[in-house]
Amino acid sequence: MTQYKEFRVGSSNSPFGFLGPLLILTIFFTAFFFLAKGLFWLLSWVAPILLIITLVIDYKIVVNFLKYLWELLKNNTLLGIISVILVVLGYPFVCGYLLLKAIGKRSIGKVMEQAEKERNTYTEYEEVVEDDSFLELPPLQKQAKPTPNPEKSNEYDDMFK
Repeated sequence: MTQYKEFRVGSSNSPFGFLGPLLILTIFFTAFFFLAKGLFWLLSWVAPILLIITLVIDYKIVVNFLKYLWELLKNNTLLGIISVILVVLGYPFVCGYLLLKAIGKRSIGKVMEQAEKERNTYTEYEEVVEDDSFLELPPLQKQAKPTPNPEKSNEYDDMFK
């Protein structure tokens, strides 16, 4: 006989059975909130350094991002204002994003430069002198085709003649 074991947080018989799962969800979201708050606090202190590093790596990333925000403000004012507010409120994450974008662009640039360098270099080679003597083969002797036995032919073989 097979027995199945089951773990239940709240029992369905009790009127307070929903409190167990509710307590677990509350603990989970509280821990998630404090973790996100700590991450945001840490990034808010590191964000100016990340922005300076981004400017050193490639200042055009920041300039293009600001141009993008300006164009968004000109073309779609409401969305531009919302974007600027989100950038101001989430500046630590924006600085981290810009740094990752600059590092990625630099890495891709190095790989492309290496590929271009390899494409423009010549490969050393050695000229091989052909020697036809090693390919001399004996003359081919043609073998006679075997003739089919008329005694063994059948209607199926006659279809292909």
